Amino acid sequence: MRLGHAGPPFRAIHDSLVAIGDTIPWGLLDPSTIALPLLIEMRTHWAYRVTTELRSVQVMTRFMGDVVAAGDPLEVYAGAADAIADELRHTALCVGVVERLGVVVELPEPLDERAPDEFLALPAAQRALATAVSMLAISETISFALIEDLRSRCTHPTLRAVLERTLADEDAHHYGWAYVKASLARFDGSADDYAREVAAVTLEPHLAELRAFRAALPADQRVLSGWPEPERAHLGILGRERQALVKQHAIEQVLLPRLDALGIAP
Repeated sequence: MRLGHAGPPFRAIHDSLVAIGDTIPWGLLDPSTIALPLLIEMRTHWAYRVTTELRSVQVMTRFMGDVVAAGDPLEVYAGAADAIADELRHTALCVGVVERLGVVVELPEPLDERAPDEFLALPAAQRALATAVSMLAISETISFALIEDLRSRCTHPTLRAVLERTLADEDAHHYGWAYVKASLARFDGSADDYAREVAAVTLEPHLAELRAFRAALPADQRVLSGWPEPERAHLGILGRERQALVKQHAIEQVLLPRLDALGIAP
């Protein structure tokens, strides 16, 4: 199913909420100027990002319901609502790139990705904690590292503007860690093992990728300087090797120490 667009009054509401305006020079992104192999890679990368951002909208919408159902303080709701708006903005940015590349944007399949029954059976406060650990703390930390690496090296004006606008929402990143800390405190230590298990499950696919990466490459090739990728960087995309290295640094130097400080490192 393709992603549609709506007219008035929805478009005005959308434009006001995502607040992109004229900050992105869309007209400078011309697919006819991009070599076909890189264009195919770009289309795949940015279409995948549309899917992940839409899934994030779904997850954060569920999180909003959970923090309300958990009886969290009033001010917490604003952070959750802001995170939903951020994910909508990121989706709109990625959709803009994909459409400029001449691709019809497809909605993810299945469209309604239901959470597992065992998760839905948990108390709302525990569901909110799990989402904060997996999404707002772990996934957002890794995502931020990857986007920051691209933004620092991207030279295409349209794509650099998209990456910079995405990184401008860094506040949600801090909100997630603050929520995890506050949520753990509400359980008086009884949820630490659960949060640690959530962290382990969330991290495992990333760690499996890193294990495969280390098995495939000798140690002297596992350095960022060995994978400059200027053509990819120009277009806001990463090769598998550089992606693995950026993830490795984010996990080892940022993520695990922060999880350890909270007592929930796997």
